[in-house]
Amino acid sequence: MKTAQSTTAMRNGIEKFLSRFPKNATSWAQATDEIRDLSRMSREYLEDIDEVIVEAVPFRECTPSQWNTKGRESIMANFDRMSAYAKAAFYTRFVEFFG
Repeated sequence: MKTAQSTTAMRNGIEKFLSRFPKNATSWAQATDEIRDLSRMSREYLEDIDEVIVEAVPFRECTPSQWNTKGRESIMANFDRMSAYAKAAFYTRFVEFFG
C-alpha cells in the first residue's frame, strides 16, 4: 500500500508535468494531445480499477485555454478520486509515457 508521502510525490510529479501547458493558451501549439490523452487515461483508470464513472471532457468543443484548463482539472480531480492502487498504476503508466 502506498503512503501519503508517495501519493504527494506522485501528485507533484503530475502537476509539474501539467505546468508545461498554460491555462491561458492562445494557440493550439500550446494545447496539445498530451492533455487530452492524460485526461482520458485518468478517467479510464478510475473507471476500470475503482469502477467510478466520470464524464469525459468535451475536448472537441474547447478553445486552447479551455482545453488545457479543463483537461488539467479533470486529470487532477480523477487522480484525487482514485484508490491508492489505482493511483500507483496510473502514475506508473504516466511515467512510462511522459517520463
